[in-house]
Amino acid sequence: MDSSRAAELGPFTARQWSLLAGVYAFGCATLTAFALSGMLGLFAEVIGLPAAVALPLLATPALIVGAGVWWTLVERRETATYPRGAAFGLLTALLTGGVWTARFVSVWSVEMLTAGPVPLLVGFVLGAVGVAGVLVGLPFTFVRRRSRVRSDADATANSL
Repeated sequence: MDSSRAAELGPFTARQWSLLAGVYAFGCATLTAFALSGMLGLFAEVIGLPAAVALPLLATPALIVGAGVWWTLVERRETATYPRGAAFGLLTALLTGGVWTARFVSVWSVEMLTAGPVPLLVGFVLGAVGVAGVLVGLPFTFVRRRSRVRSDADATANSL
């Protein structure tokens, strides 16, 4: 890796930023799960998750999904823009919700997903976590962008 590339990445490598994004997504997903605990607690009970760890367990896919989405949208393209950060949060939230919707379908079947108020509840939860995802993607993008600016300034100062 040449020195200009190392300076661009800052103190962390692209892989480390992606892993950090996954950890950040997990933390935010856990907080969101606790905020929606009334509805998500019922959902966790319906699909057979242990009550004691249900809410953090619901956030677990965000760890892997968040790292993968960040890598795909930001690090691989080497562009940490706010629209990409918002897309990171939105896609991470929706894909995490999709994992658990698929789990619901595997337990109860597709017919149950379309019965009564279930589509409304699923839509509400996916909408709420989607909005939350967009909002939490932006601060992480800000930190990533600031690390590049700081690294660029350090590289410039060292070259003088």
